[in-house]
Amino acid sequence: MTDSEHQSAFMELLTSHQGNIRAFVISLLPGSPEAGDVVQETNLVLWNKRKEFKIGTNFTAWAFTIARYQVLKSRSKIARDSRFTCSDELMEKLTDMQETSAPENDYLHALENCLGNLKPTERKLITARYPPGMSLSGLAKSEGKSAGSLRVALMRLRVALRRCVENQITVG
Repeated sequence: MTDSEHQSAFMELLTSHQGNIRAFVISLLPGSPEAGDVVQETNLVLWNKRKEFKIGTNFTAWAFTIARYQVLKSRSKIARDSRFTCSDELMEKLTDMQETSAPENDYLHALENCLGNLKPTERKLITARYPPGMSLSGLAKSEGKSAGSLRVALMRLRVALRRCVENQITVG
């Protein structure tokens, strides 16, 4: 395969996978305004490493690995700026879900809809739970509530979100 043919095939793969790359990054940086920048940085790294990619191998896995490193780089920057980030554990779970579930855009869209249907206080509770180093007891203390009551509230919210997403996916 000539360089020109490789570049053309690579460009086709990159453009056809943009939706999946964007959904993957957004799922790892939920609600973060930096997600768009991370997608662009990922595209730049993918393009710069295009000669390393062997056409015919798993482009999605390769692109998601690079995107994940770009998310980690962005999360470090966000953490330095003291903004919200999800825990490494949550990021791993979201990564696993993204790599094993299909189609990613449907799940992401459903989750965004379901999060949008939450009351502002519920959405705040979900997002406040996952910054690095934030324990349930620390969150309870900052909210002036007991850890047990927050644990129950979070469990109910997670179950409601899961059901909402599942309903939207099966109906949609």
